[in-house]
Amino acid sequence: MDVERRQAPHEWTPGDVGAEAVSWRLVGANNHELGRGPDLHGGHTACSAAVRRLRDGLDRAVPLVSMGATTGVWSWQLALDDRCVAVAARTFRRQRECRHSLQLFLAAAAEGQLAAGVTYTRRLRGLRLPDAVRGTAS
Repeated sequence: MDVERRQAPHEWTPGDVGAEAVSWRLVGANNHELGRGPDLHGGHTACSAAVRRLRDGLDRAVPLVSMGATTGVWSWQLALDDRCVAVAARTFRRQRECRHSLQLFLAAAAEGQLAAGVTYTRRLRGLRLPDAVRGTAS
């Protein structure tokens, strides 16, 4: 899993988490992003701990596949102890594609290795991080 430093959203202040916003993403062998963390962390150590919690709890994780009410596109989230711990990297036009993406993420998360380096990226325009997971798995 890759750790990346992202430009934080405008409403985020450095005092909330730390001097730099750090998040993680899981990429496949072809460098295609399979999923990402929903939270910003105050450093590499905190971000790595979040990845380890996810990997240690994969067997208890609860998937949620849902269609946006206004957008009509599918997305997935993964919850652990009623807290969102991973989200889809993109949206999908078909439910089966979304579920397939989730299965790829779960398989890769179980096998993935934590990268030692950090990639610097800017926050993508329009990227919305989900609220806490609500409801039950589909």
